Amino acid sequence: MMNLKSLIALAIKTRRKELQMQQSDLQDYAEIGSTALSNLEQGKANISIDKLEKILEVLGLELVIKVKG
Repeated sequence: MMNLKSLIALAIKTRRKELQMQQSDLQDYAEIGSTALSNLEQGKANISIDKLEKILEVLGLELVIKVKG
């Protein structure tokens, strides 16, 4: 089972590629640095909720939290 960081990383990278965006495009639109974005897509970054929200907005994604059970 993948951890939360890995799931978010995969979703962001997959959606960016679906939109045929380069990392540099997403960096510009979401106002995030190249190292931060690269680390995020590799599941290595801890970023703020504000930055994550901006990235998801640019990619047309949303984070859904469900109760386990």
